[in-house]
Amino acid sequence: MKKPITFLAFCCLSISLFSQVVINEYSASNLNSFRDSYLKTEDWIELYNTSDADLNIGGYFLSDKESNPTKWSIPEGTIIPANGHLVFLCSGRDEARNGEYHTNFKLTQTNDNEFVVLSSPDENIIESYKLQLTLVEHSRARITDGSEVWGICTTPSFESSNDGNLFYAKYTESPSMDVEPGFYDEAITVSISNNEENAVIRYTLDGTNPTNNSPIYSEPIEINQTTVIKAQAFSDETNALTGKMEFNTYFINEDFSLAVFSVAADDVIDLANGEGELIP
Repeated sequence: MKKPITFLAFCCLSISLFSQVVINEYSASNLNSFRDSYLKTEDWIELYNTSDADLNIGGYFLSDKESNPTKWSIPEGTIIPANGHLVFLCSGRDEARNGEYHTNFKLTQTNDNEFVVLSSPDENIIESYKLQLTLVEHSRARITDGSEVWGICTTPSFESSNDGNLFYAKYTESPSMDVEPGFYDEAITVSISNNEENAVIRYTLDGTNPTNNSPIYSEPIEINQTTVIKAQAFSDETNALTGKMEFNTYFINEDFSLAVFSVAADDVIDLANGEGELIP
């Protein structure tokens, strides 16, 4: 009877240990904010030790797939300090170097099957969260370290406390346009649908991004020359961030012999935060 009792004691110890370590924050949109020793801006996952003692998490696993929870093994001897944070860079490098931990996978929020997964050495999933949209330089995080409530953080707390940060509950849904972007031989009329409650659609026709001062959409728009329409939902709710932008380019009575690409953005951040596609 001693062996089953010993095994039970080991299981209880393992469960106790990892009820104290949680996925605390992650970002799949680190474009400029945090650079590693390679001077790269990688996506990242942060774990938090809720206990008052240092914890050795060597042998546990991180993954981006629930179907493969043991994708990357945390190196032996990895310590999370008491009430401390530890970041794992999702670079695909598969190494521990210069005090940095690099997983063998990357996070891709454009895929619909990506997760942030923490598993025990016996390959049981401890925590798993479906990767949710974050606009560039944002993160998804617990609103206080170790709490049950998550939010969107516009100033990620990379390897530091989430406490005191400003959080939002959601992004607004992107508007929809009823006419596909592309080439047209004559003037067209474009209607924009609002997909967000308690919000107005603001739009521009000059290629600039909508702001709180842009016109509010109220009726279909007549397009009689080549135009870029950009539209976003601006919510009346204080806990809602303006979400992704919908933008379409309409070429009216244009004739090109070469492939044409429409790029309407001041920088790559604008493109990353938009819903538009390249239409050759």
